[in-house]
Amino acid sequence: MAATILDGKKISAEIREELKNETKKLAARGIIPGLAGILVGEDPGSVTYVGLKSKACEEVGIKEMMCRLPETVTEQELLRNIDILNKDPKVHAIFIQLPMPKHLSEEKALAAIVPEKDVDGFHAMNVGHAWMGQPAFVPAVAIAIQEMLVRSGISLKDKEVVIVNVDNMVGKPLASLLVQDNDKGRANVTLCYPTTPNLAVYTRRADVVVVSVNKPKFITADMIKEGAVLADFGGTFVEDPVTKKRKTVGDVDAEGVKEKAGAITPVPGGVGPMLVTMLMLSTVNSAKMAAGIV
Repeated sequence: MAATILDGKKISAEIREELKNETKKLAARGIIPGLAGILVGEDPGSVTYVGLKSKACEEVGIKEMMCRLPETVTEQELLRNIDILNKDPKVHAIFIQLPMPKHLSEEKALAAIVPEKDVDGFHAMNVGHAWMGQPAFVPAVAIAIQEMLVRSGISLKDKEVVIVNVDNMVGKPLASLLVQDNDKGRANVTLCYPTTPNLAVYTRRADVVVVSVNKPKFITADMIKEGAVLADFGGTFVEDPVTKKRKTVGDVDAEGVKEKAGAITPVPGGVGPMLVTMLMLSTVNSAKMAAGIV
């Protein structure tokens, strides 16, 4: 039997409908969730991604407040703008569109956002709270993968989860969510580097394999067990040998595993469409927390 396809577009649309209802309830109480972004320069990819976030804000009822700064902005001026947003009560959430010009410190900029508005979840306090199972913001990718699994009816309780990624955006934050003692967690999690010798020894025992290494067809059928769930957050442009057009492919050999895996997130159309929606979800949650609404 072919693997079930976990449709990120469909799940994302469902969550956005839920968010529309949430923002309507908040508006009735005089609360309008506010999301502020900082964009430095005019990198085409960043401009496009910011546009998607702006469109999503309009769709679900969030007030978007972009701060656009020239590529030549000084670090002092950048930090000053972050401080203004930190102190603005109408701003519930702040993100910095990465990458930034090389003369600016991304680490300093991200650390300057107050934890209660750090919806990207990079501040050390949010990282610590997340591991301790306390209320915290975590990166959108981690929330997206967890939500896709849970909303697809895939229980994580007592499951073996192997995450082939050990960075601060995917592997570590996702592990911090899945190990928690709640209905969306209680998993047994192993973090692996893609360079781990005999990696397949780990992945073959997993009920769920998460991979994000940007290496096409990195996870093959012989590396998974029958019925495993595969969450793929890889993305590499390759040329189609027939059409000669460039296309995006994931880290999982989707064609090779489709008869063996139980479920798989496609690339494109899997985790990707969920990311902006998760930012919207965190923004609404931030507004509710600021208002003392549990």
